[in-house]
Amino acid sequence: MNFNFKNLKEFFRDKSRDNLYQNLKDIGVDCNLAERGLNEEKLFNPWHRRSLGLININSDEPIKYINIIKQDGGKNNPPRWWYFFAIPDNKIISKDKSIEVKSIRRKSTPLIGKVESVNWEPNSNSNNLAKIFTDDDDINSLSINLGDIKVQSLHDNFSGFSIELEFKVKEKKLDSDSWKSLNKIARHCLDINF
Repeated sequence: MNFNFKNLKEFFRDKSRDNLYQNLKDIGVDCNLAERGLNEEKLFNPWHRRSLGLININSDEPIKYINIIKQDGGKNNPPRWWYFFAIPDNKIISKDKSIEVKSIRRKSTPLIGKVESVNWEPNSNSNNLAKIFTDDDDINSLSINLGDIKVQSLHDNFSGFSIELEFKVKEKKLDSDSWKSLNKIARHCLDINF
């Protein structure tokens, strides 16, 4: 019997990054898989999670890379994936002026119902941004279709903003409208005056 550990390892390797990369290529986004071990893999990557690697975005859009983070499942909990769409910016934002806006999806019946609306919950520095998102049907549709979204400013080793999505790529895919809406959120972040 010819047993190849390399093939076995490839078979079991998490392919979430590969799947999102192919999804982005399919909708016409110019992107590439980044080499492993880059400093940006540390973005929102605490010790109990691991980065699956970056996808570089090679366009004029404000989103420049995506970091995919995975938390392995355990006996009583399934694995989870987070997708951080990074918007680098030269502005240094102090922590006391940090922004954070989260979408809260409202369902017709809690837990199992259809999502009917989205509310945007801001921190004290993000009321204007929350209002912009609330008034934008495209951004609200993005949250309805893909799940809750968290937008926040970055600090310490990273400057700029991040859009966080938590979903399974196998279950949900980005389409060109979703990609446009993500970049619309990114542009709104870059336009904020501090």
